[in-house]
Amino acid sequence: MRACITVLLLVSLTARAPQAQSAQAQTAETPEQVTDRFIAAMRTGDWNGMASLMHQNALKEMRQLLAGVFEAPNAGPIRQQLLGVTTVEQSKALSDTAVFASLMRMTMQDADVAELLKSAKVQVLGHVNEGTDTVHVVYRMAMTVNGIPITKMDVMSLARSPVGWRGLLKGDVSALAAGMRAALQSQ
Repeated sequence: MRACITVLLLVSLTARAPQAQSAQAQTAETPEQVTDRFIAAMRTGDWNGMASLMHQNALKEMRQLLAGVFEAPNAGPIRQQLLGVTTVEQSKALSDTAVFASLMRMTMQDADVAELLKSAKVQVLGHVNEGTDTVHVVYRMAMTVNGIPITKMDVMSLARSPVGWRGLLKGDVSALAAGMRAALQSQ
């Protein structure tokens, strides 16, 4: 189940459209620079750094989608595995940022996945605007898996926030939450 969660969580990062926001002053940091920092944080296992580069609404949305999992009566083992806490009260006390960082820490514990990310070569290619408050940064990730070179194109979507451009979630995060709920119900 951990491998499934790892894949779903990695896929879930970036790309969900934000709720309407007013245009706010952008800091000097470009969307490409934020994407570079996000990927660098992921590659080095800086989960709090990754969380700091996510949009506050995305962090809140992720927590809300997973709340049913964390608050299920039989979810003690999953709360412990994913968040490092055992009770519903302890999980509710965690900040949205702490939940995100804990989820990333758990999903990236696999040494093979961590090593793959560290050795990957990433090239940010540019961005496409969607209105005034959303951009989609395109990047290429090249890696070698079992001696086979793989190149993957991907997109990180960002929205303006009070502190500059910040990452959004992909729509697939709801699939992650649904998968976790189904696993709990089958127990």
